[in-house]
Amino acid sequence: MRPTDFSRPNTFGFVATGSTEIWTAITMILHSRPLRTALAEVLHSAREELLIATPYIKECEAKWVCDELAARASSNDCRLKVLTDIRSDSVLGGSLDLEALDLFDRRRSSTQVVSLPRLHAKVHVADDQRALVSSANLTPSGLDFNFEYGVSIEESALMRQLKGDLEAYAQLGSVLSKAELVSLLGVANSLKDEYKQVIRATSRRIKLRFNETLRQAQHQFLSAQVGNRTAHGLFADAMIYLLSSRPLSTEELHPKIAQLLPDLCNDDADLIINGQRFGKQWKHTVRNAQVFLRRAGRISLKHGKWTLVKADG
Repeated sequence: MRPTDFSRPNTFGFVATGSTEIWTAITMILHSRPLRTALAEVLHSAREELLIATPYIKECEAKWVCDELAARASSNDCRLKVLTDIRSDSVLGGSLDLEALDLFDRRRSSTQVVSLPRLHAKVHVADDQRALVSSANLTPSGLDFNFEYGVSIEESALMRQLKGDLEAYAQLGSVLSKAELVSLLGVANSLKDEYKQVIRATSRRIKLRFNETLRQAQHQFLSAQVGNRTAHGLFADAMIYLLSSRPLSTEELHPKIAQLLPDLCNDDADLIINGQRFGKQWKHTVRNAQVFLRRAGRISLKHGKWTLVKADG
């Protein structure tokens, strides 16, 4: 069997997700290992904004991205927005370097880092010029060694939809300040240092201390995701996001919100994040958010289903 010619443009039919189906012909270029060349083409296309969405980022690859942008005068003022999921297991597993997020913030004059839940997409979008959607994380394994697959797109309408979807999902997370990035980096380093000790230790005391450090780190990473929002406001944002796809009943909304924000919707424990009550209270807070959004005219109940109210009425 002959290998696929990955450099040749391929035209496909595309159907947009959502309530309205729109068919159009688009040109996509298929890419397989290595994906670094395809990503470099996206980086070189960025002029005003580069949007990166990926759960795993290594510091060496953050440096490479910044070097590629710095090598082109046209990208000097390019804004950088990074969407990722800061979790203890990613930090301990070495798949997410918080040094990478700190480096982005230090190297680029205009950087936003957003921590949000359940991010699994690997998408890079340069303005409305070029996008790469792939299976590869921003790691050496993803870009050079693993068998990965992706498509690059140059259709501006589709890229606007991509960016719109990512920006909508980003509302579930929180933009991290410089001080928060530095603080979380310290938390991650302490966690990794203690983990190195505990895997060699036989002392129960050391293991108990690590468990407490892990619990505190998980709480701080979750606090960064919540930010300074109220529980009421966060669940309202989640509800708006879910209802933007289709109307849902209350019975359908609750499990979907729990799937979207699993760490905040624990029925078995009280959880206080930045002074806000989550955990056992989450369903009560969701109901309050429903009442608020209904009174504000943002959602309405029709035939037992909650639906978004369009801005034009």
